[in-house]
Amino acid sequence: MLYKFSFAGLGFEVASIALLLHGGNDLAVLGGYLLLHMASSALFALAIASVAPERYRQPRTWLLVYLFFFNFFIPVGGALCAVVALLVAVFWPKDHAEDHFDTSQAPAFVTARRREGSGFSGNRVRAQLGSVATPLDKRLNALVAIQSTPTRASGASLRNLLADPADDVRLLAYGILDGKEKKITQRIVDARNQLKTTTDAPTLLVLHQQVAELYQELIYQNLVQGDLLQYSCTQMREHAHAALAIDEAQPTLWFMLVRLELMSGDIAAARLAQQRAQDHGFSRVRLLPYLAELSYLEHDYEQVRKLFIEMAFDASVSSNPQLHRFWRHGRRTIANRPEASPGGRP
Repeated sequence: MLYKFSFAGLGFEVASIALLLHGGNDLAVLGGYLLLHMASSALFALAIASVAPERYRQPRTWLLVYLFFFNFFIPVGGALCAVVALLVAVFWPKDHAEDHFDTSQAPAFVTARRREGSGFSGNRVRAQLGSVATPLDKRLNALVAIQSTPTRASGASLRNLLADPADDVRLLAYGILDGKEKKITQRIVDARNQLKTTTDAPTLLVLHQQVAELYQELIYQNLVQGDLLQYSCTQMREHAHAALAIDEAQPTLWFMLVRLELMSGDIAAARLAQQRAQDHGFSRVRLLPYLAELSYLEHDYEQVRKLFIEMAFDASVSSNPQLHRFWRHGRRTIANRPEASPGGRP
C-alpha cells in the first residue's frame, strides 16, 4: 500500500506540474492543476499515514486531514517534510516524564526543629541589623525579613534597634514589636469580655485556659518586660488556677504552670505543678528537662544525672549535647559545678 499510494501520488503531482507549466494560463488549466494536486495530496497523506508510528495514528481522521492540508499547501516539500518528521519521531522519540524519576526511600521524620533565627541566614541578618555601617536599605530589608520570625528568636535584636540612630529602622522595629503585642492583647481583651458574660462552666473553663495561654504567649515571645512581665505572669497564674478550679484534670495547664513557676523562681509551686501534670497523664519525656532543672535547684545533683541518663540525648528534647555529656559522665565534681545548670530545656 505504501508503494502504491506513493507512486500514484507522485504521478498525479508530476502531471499537475506538467499541466501547469505547459497548459497555458486559463482557469480550466488552473482547475485541472488543483484537482490533480488534491488527488496527489490525498494519496501522499494515505501513504505517510500507513507508515506513521502506532502512537501517532490515532485519531486517524485528524491525522489524514493534517497530512492532506500539509501536502496541499506545501507542494512536494510538504511530503518530504512529513517523511523527515516521521523519521525524527522514530529515531529520536520524545522523552516521557517518568523516564527522569525513580523511586527512593522516604526520609525519616525528625521531631527536632532548627532554632529560629539560627544558622547562616539568621547570623547574617543579625550582623546587618547590628552594624550601623551597613547601608540603610539593606538594614531595612533585613528587618522586614525577620518580621515573621517568632519574637522569642528576634526580640533581642528588635529591642536593640529601638535605640538605633536611623529613624526608619527604629520606627519599623517598634512597629513590628508593637504589632505582635497588640494582636495577642486584643485576643486577651476579647476573651476577658466573654468571661464577664458567661456562666456556663465548660465555656468558662475554655475561656480561662485561652486567656492563660495568650498570656503565656506574651511571656514566651518576650513581648513584655518589667512590670508588664510581672503583670502577665500574675494574670496567667490566676486564669490557669481558675480553669483548674473548674476541672483540675488539665495536664497542659499544669505544665504551663511548671514553666511559669520555674521562671518566677518558686520551686515549691513548680514541683507541685509538675507532680499534678504527671498525675494527670502529661508526657514524662517532655517533663524530663524541667524535672532536671527542679532537681538542680533543689541541689539534688545525683537525681539530675539520673534524669539526663534517662533522656539519653533525644534531639526533640534538648539541642545541647555538651550538657548531656557533662551530666551523664561528670560524677566526680557535680556538686561543685554550678555552671553546669541544666539550662538546655526548650
